[in-house]
Amino acid sequence: MERECYHNIAFIWLMGGLKPDHKTIAEFRRWNKRTLKKVLRQCAQICIKLDLIAGNVLFVDGTKVRANAARHRAHDRKYYEKLLVDIDRRIEQLFADCEAIDRREQGTGSYVAMNKKLAKARDLRCRVREALDTFAAGGRKLVNQTDPDCAIMRSVQGSHASYNVQSVVDDKHGLIVNTDAVSDTGDVNQFARQIEQANEVL
Repeated sequence: MERECYHNIAFIWLMGGLKPDHKTIAEFRRWNKRTLKKVLRQCAQICIKLDLIAGNVLFVDGTKVRANAARHRAHDRKYYEKLLVDIDRRIEQLFADCEAIDRREQGTGSYVAMNKKLAKARDLRCRVREALDTFAAGGRKLVNQTDPDCAIMRSVQGSHASYNVQSVVDDKHGLIVNTDAVSDTGDVNQFARQIEQANEVL
């Protein structure tokens, strides 16, 4: 999609000349899942009214799309639990260092570097807790630190942090009725779910 914003006239017109990078596009999708589903549903309903979608024969297929996350950032529960202990220890040490500096040099300005380290450690602690919550929700052996929604999937190019993007297409004109990005590595359990979602739209 990022490349299309530079080369595809329809995309350039639709974006009004804006050229977001792939990370911005991925974050937008992650933050606006419900809204994007509503927009797709409205488009499908317009196509039904215009008799472009029959809704009689539907085709389902999945494809692996790489996530904006490195493969080596996916870890198991034990890793995150150990990391959380290390982070808490580092935060305590930073607080102790801050107090020692404050006592030693009263009346001087703030210590920006120390505050940045503390903020970074707190942010990492928050992300690690989110990863542990994902494990608690069940069904996952690995959670990626950069993008917790993705999973390690095999494709022709090898195994990467990816999404399994499912598409349901109507037979009449090949228009998309439903799409979904899931973290399931296989398509076997997706067929019924995708058809049900497509039927809801129709």
